Amino acid sequence: MITRRAILIVSERSDWIASASAALEAAGFAVAATAPSPSVAEAFAQAPHDLAVIDTLGGGWSVAEELAGWRRILVVDSAASLRQGFALGAEDCVADSAHVDELVARCEAVLRRSAVRPSGEPANLEPAAVYVDRRLWVNLESRQVWVRGEPSHLTPREFRLLTFLIRHRDSTLSHDQILDAVWRREAAPDRHTEVLKQYIWRLRQKIEADPDRPTIVVTDPGAGYRFASAD
Repeated sequence: MITRRAILIVSERSDWIASASAALEAAGFAVAATAPSPSVAEAFAQAPHDLAVIDTLGGGWSVAEELAGWRRILVVDSAASLRQGFALGAEDCVADSAHVDELVARCEAVLRRSAVRPSGEPANLEPAAVYVDRRLWVNLESRQVWVRGEPSHLTPREFRLLTFLIRHRDSTLSHDQILDAVWRREAAPDRHTEVLKQYIWRLRQKIEADPDRPTIVVTDPGAGYRFASAD
């Protein structure tokens, strides 16, 4: 017998609940929904739910705090809400404007990378691989990027480049280091530096407030490039 993974949706928006529930059930989840209330945390602990999807636009912030230590995905509407959600220890956040299929994919990803918790015991989980500052929010696992509160769509290579820079932030990386990690020397030997410069330029167009005066991906003349953390 196959046991379906159980998800609890917390929201007071009936239309959103209906849409999210339908998509999650179609993906094979067992779904329950409830409005935000002081009793939600107790109900979540007593029932065999594997994950809570909490709609912060639908009154869910207090529930998100009460469910600290349990698996949570928060539905948010701004970069500030993203930062707040991850500060609360949420496993992931999804934009309210995202298609419900993205919500399903994120639920599947969270549950894939975490062990099934015993009923009635909080999950002891590693935090999601996320970089957040006042300019940029990057989920290194789901590949979602927000720039100054707006989603930014990077190509796979651009995202791989950004991820490598972030993982080594505030360190100057030489052209060879970046090419070895991001291209694995796939570019033609006589065009390595040109290709890297093109991708740095393209990345800056998508994440910098002023690409001509970059403050995120900066050039250290004669040495390479550096991802500069926000002050």
